[in-house]
Amino acid sequence: MKKNRILPIHVGGTIASAQSESGFRPKLSFTDLFHRIDQEFSGDRLIGKAQSPFGEHGIDSAGMQLSQIKIIAETICENYDQYDAFVITHGTDTLAYTASMLAFMLHRIQKTVIVTGAQKTLEDENSDVAQNLKTALLAASTANYGIWVAFNGKLINAVRATKIDIGVNCVDAFVSNNKNEVTLSDFQNNNYAINPDAKESFNTEVSEAVDIFSLTHTTNPTWLKRYLEGTDLKALIVLIYGMSGHRTELINVLARWAESNQAVVVAKTHSPYGSTDLSKYELGVKALKMGVISSLDMTLESVFAKACLLTSKNDHHQTFRQEFYVNYCEELDKTGMQIFMKKSDSWLCNP
Repeated sequence: MKKNRILPIHVGGTIASAQSESGFRPKLSFTDLFHRIDQEFSGDRLIGKAQSPFGEHGIDSAGMQLSQIKIIAETICENYDQYDAFVITHGTDTLAYTASMLAFMLHRIQKTVIVTGAQKTLEDENSDVAQNLKTALLAASTANYGIWVAFNGKLINAVRATKIDIGVNCVDAFVSNNKNEVTLSDFQNNNYAINPDAKESFNTEVSEAVDIFSLTHTTNPTWLKRYLEGTDLKALIVLIYGMSGHRTELINVLARWAESNQAVVVAKTHSPYGSTDLSKYELGVKALKMGVISSLDMTLESVFAKACLLTSKNDHHQTFRQEFYVNYCEELDKTGMQIFMKKSDSWLCNP
């Protein structure tokens, strides 16, 4: 059986961290990590020399910026013809954001990209570094094309992955928001390729004029208005409760701002599970009629990535609305999307 040529891209984070005088920080190279597993790693892996675009030891992922995610995507593009698969070692804080962004940047990629990290450092008891790295390398040896997150022995479609546990006592930090997770053995023995045989369409240009704002039941409309007036945003993702939208006075502020600035507002529930379908309740329908976009069953990370991509492509907010419901890489449930579109077609046409 053909063995994939795998390129590691070492970004940093807990998987690369060790104790220092000021706390844990990235201090380990990819070679340091690989030495912890090669004694037990069966088979001759065709692993290339690791690329470390942010220094040999990488960086803390909490400060990951769009410009740095772009560098990761460009590193894959620059080495695309020389390798069959790519493994990215990344900090867990922003791992799902990077993975989702890569899925949209490297649209319909016909190679396997595995993003992994760790909850515990190599110095910690019961470290998950070796297990996750081994899982990632074995997964990268398959023909399951697309961007995937490998964590705690399972694989998750990047646009479905979200972090739900920050504690170091839990190594099962990531879940699939549609509960569609694949064990490593299933991943190795079955076809899970995303968009197989499709024409690739790579685009690393994304807009930074996108932000996330959490609305609560006590959010002051005046403060929200002042915040929006001080920005040059073209897309705002608002976190809301359930599916009912939000208080009318808050939706009024958001709708007026969006109309005045040729911008868009996308609603996403606080919950990692379920669909943000605003067409069910009266307040949600009112929000839809005022131009707020319903994110349906997308993760927050994929909503952000998609908004950054679409904002860079579209000069008009109406085009954004139309393209938002194009299913790029299985980030939307097809049946749920069709039902929503049928119910709310007239609302989506509002300016």
